[in-house]
Parts: sequence; C-alpha cells; structure tokens
Amino acid sequence: MALTLHICVGKYPLSPTIIPALFIEKLSGTSEHALEQLVFFDIRLPRAVMAALFGATMGVTGTALQSTLKNPLVSPYILGMSSGAAVGAALSLALNFGVLSTEVLAFAFALLAVFLTLIISSVRGSLSPVSIVLAGVVVSALFQGVLTIIQIMAQPENVSAIIGWIAGRLNTVHWNHVLLSTPPALIGILGITLLRWRIFVLSMGDEEAKALGINVRRERVIVILLASLAVSSVVAAAGIIGWVCLITPHLTRLMVGSDPKKLLPASLSLGAALLLMADTLAKSVWRYEIPIGVVTTLIGVPLFLYLLRRSIHVYGGWT
Repeated sequence: MALTLHICVGKYPLSPTIIPALFIEKLSGTSEHALEQLVFFDIRLPRAVMAALFGATMGVTGTALQSTLKNPLVSPYILGMSSGAAVGAALSLALNFGVLSTEVLAFAFALLAVFLTLIISSVRGSLSPVSIVLAGVVVSALFQGVLTIIQIMAQPENVSAIIGWIAGRLNTVHWNHVLLSTPPALIGILGITLLRWRIFVLSMGDEEAKALGINVRRERVIVILLASLAVSSVVAAAGIIGWVCLITPHLTRLMVGSDPKKLLPASLSLGAALLLMADTLAKSVWRYEIPIGVVTTLIGVPLFLYLLRRSIHVYGGWT
C-alpha cells in the first residue's frame, strides 16, 4: 500500500490501474504511454526502491543495535557512521569528483568512523555498550569538526550540494544508486536476521549471554559490523535521513513485543513503510519538494516524545 501510494503520488500523478500496462509495454517494447513509462521506470520506481531499502535497513539495524547494546536511545548513527559518511560525501562534492566517487567515499568514511569507534571503545580490552556509545560520540564530534572545515573551504556552489546531501536526497536517486547499494545492504540485513537469536540473548545481559555460551565481545562486534555495512551503503546513496532508525524499533516492540522471530522482520517492514510514507509527504505536501530528512525529523521528534512519555508511564516516574 505504501509503495503503491509512493509511486502514484507526485507532481505528475499516476493511476494505479496503469501500472500493469506499463510493465507490459516495457516488456513488449511499445511506447503507447511513453511519458508515463519515463516517470514510472526512470524516476518513481528507483526512488521507491531506495526509500524502501533505506527504511528497511534502518529499521533492522536500529532494532539490532538497541538490543545488542541494551540502550533504547542507540541508533546506527550513534556509532559515528553518519558523520563519517558526511565527511566522505562533502570531500567528494567539494572537489567535484562525481556522483560515483561521492557514494564510494561516503561509504568508505562511514566504515572508517565505525572502525575508529570500535578501536577507541576497546582500548582497555573491554567492548562494553557504554564504551561503544561514548566512543561513537567522540568520533562523531571529530568528523563533524572535519565536515565544518570542508564546508568553510569549499566553493559556495559546492556548499549547497553538501547541505543537500546531508539533508537527504532521494529525489536524485537513480538505478545506479540502487544497484550499488543493494548488495551490501542485503548482506547486512541477512546477516543480522540470521543472528536474531544471539541478538535476543545479548539483550538479556552479558552475564546471561556468557552463561549460555555466547562470546559476547565477538557477537557484539559482528552485529555492529553487519549493521555498519548495511547502513553505510544506503547512507552513501541517499544521504543522512534521521529518526527512522530510532523510532522504528520502539514502534515495532509496541506492535509485536520482543519475540526475535517477529521483531526483526516486523522492524524491516515497518521501517520501509515509514520512509515510503515520509517521502510521499516530502514530494507532495508543498509546491516545492521538502528534503526527506526534514520530514522524518518533524515526524520523528513528536513521535519519540510520545513513546518516551508512554514508556515512563509504563515503568513509573512520570505523572
């Protein structure tokens, strides 16, 4: 439903009933609806696929990291990957390296930020959830400083491109972005799904996990690396789109509970649906398109406050 609505709604609306005919014409090589084919196959469909992939990735990885690190405020971005990706993309845009280089550098710097986070957090030999989060905050601050320097030194026309990438850029997504991002994202999602029972055990606490024969340090690193691979690939293509990775896990737990058989698949579906709906609003509520990152923030902040208030009511302490 969310996918169909996303594809059909826009400045040039498409009727859902015409979509089967467009596929038939594409396969047969006819062009009775040439304009509709252009809009559907070259503009709407790759954007919808990337929106669904981005949302699904953020939903699964956010849920996995919150469970693994036992912190409801953790998101993939807290590991520093968003700041790292922003630096890589800004460097490419400032130097006019081209679209492909922007994605490659964003992906590489995002992974670099995560590795720095893991190295800093394991200085004393322990990879505790607290040390990982604190190290992520430090690495994020470092890369934010570098990003500011790049923006100051870049040409004015390049600064606007950097800001546009940071705000999210689904409106510029094409099939090349989808093909480049999909394989690593699927590897990360599949890996996390296969580890869902170990993630559930890790969420019970380190002592309980060790008692059940789980190598806590190793499993935690594997989950973080899989999440980083998936998130870095979609962020490199679409830019930084916040709040989906933080809100989706909480909403999913309200709907299906903490059963690992249902939690991760549900978070995948809900994350994809949330971002598809947010992007539909971004391209339709105003005569100019609103950056998707702005829409997710405007939706995510009040929703998160509601979830926070609800959780405090449940556990006590807020009247």
